[in-house]
Amino acid sequence: MKLEVALAELKGVRVALAFPPPAWVAPGVGDVLLERLRPYFPTLPILLMSVQRNGVRAHAAFQAQALVDGADLTHLARTTIDLDVPPDPPDEPPPF
Repeated sequence: MKLEVALAELKGVRVALAFPPPAWVAPGVGDVLLERLRPYFPTLPILLMSVQRNGVRAHAAFQAQALVDGADLTHLARTTIDLDVPPDPPDEPPPF
């Protein structure tokens, strides 16, 4: 499964944003997707986003909507990742 993602700083917090189909930006299926994304962004909080005409819908393991309210997410540089391909190993060893 391929998914568009972006890195951004929202209200001073660096986060990974994923843009799945809108139906997946919800508890249940969204929580499963968040777990699948974790190996790709091991040190960042991850938000699932759906940009709609009437605003932005967000889902995460924390209060995501508070971070995205008022943020301009339309001009983010997005890349595509394939969740069926394991992420590359980190360039640096863990700090511990």
